[in-house]
Amino acid sequence: MTDRDEGMARSGRSNLFGKMTAEIPKVKVSWETREALEARATEVGMSLSEFVRELLMVSAHGEDFMKSIYAERISVVARKG
Repeated sequence: MTDRDEGMARSGRSNLFGKMTAEIPKVKVSWETREALEARATEVGMSLSEFVRELLMVSAHGEDFMKSIYAERISVVARKG
């Protein structure tokens, strides 16, 4: 990455939990499962990776907690509007 590219790099705050640097081991699934996940991701306008990440975050932190985090972010943006 050049110095110029570094100035254009993401802030590391585009995700609610900060920069995504931790990795989870690859998981092998059937083609049917992959296709079903890809179809659901497409339905909601996400890439497969984004969709799986969101599923994992909801599973790890709970739906109510994730909703509160997103609501707080929207509230902050609305106040700055």
